[in-house]
Amino acid sequence: MTAEMFALLTRIRIPGASMDLRKAARQQHLFPLVGLVAGLIAALAAVLLDDLLGNGMALVAGGVVLCLLYLINGMLHTEGLADFADGLMAGGTQEQKRAAMKDVHCGAGGVFAIVLYMVVFYGLVVTLCERASSDIPTLLPWSVTAAVGFVIAEMSGKLAVVTAIYIGPSSHLGMGSLFVQESSQATILVAIGISAVAAAILTGLLFPIVLTGVVVGAWVALRARKDLGGVSGDVFGAANELGRLVALFGWVLLL
Repeated sequence: MTAEMFALLTRIRIPGASMDLRKAARQQHLFPLVGLVAGLIAALAAVLLDDLLGNGMALVAGGVVLCLLYLINGMLHTEGLADFADGLMAGGTQEQKRAAMKDVHCGAGGVFAIVLYMVVFYGLVVTLCERASSDIPTLLPWSVTAAVGFVIAEMSGKLAVVTAIYIGPSSHLGMGSLFVQESSQATILVAIGISAVAAAILTGLLFPIVLTGVVVGAWVALRARKDLGGVSGDVFGAANELGRLVALFGWVLLL
């Protein structure tokens, strides 16, 4: 992993590193590893809070973990989800929908999407924090706690981004188009392989949950094609948030 990927996808900054978007675009197959790091931090925090506070304080623990995730990841992806929702809800042509996405003011569609997203996301985080230290059956020779679901969810979100980039095309020239240009079949296959192997090591037979990111990323990209004429940075942000949410929902259902 490079400093460019962390600077692009998270708020983590490595001293002395410069931002090279093309380098990050060429290494987009490693995006799931950034999710792995962010997820491990959240999982560790959830386990520690469970040990310190107990199940009776899951609402507090969930709030802390949620804030920690946004401290790590920032609000850029969430802002992309809001803009994506505004674009989908706007009437008119594809150009008019893209204009709605670029509006500096958040529309009703964006506000509704973010409120609904945060309510569901917080509920899932609290539910997982209630069982953070519980062992899960994975047929692995080592014990695994339920909190690894945060790792799976974060990797799934990044896998959704790589998938949306691969499906494309770009709706307009910009930062997003650079990533689309550097994407290839090998890129998406390597990203899927990294995600699947890492998830299998962590969760055994439950690893397919991480692959929901592929499905979500494909849906977001295809919807963007139809309504917006293609993908963009905001679309990638939406794919990240929805890919994370769906994987976390699947994980909680299986606990």
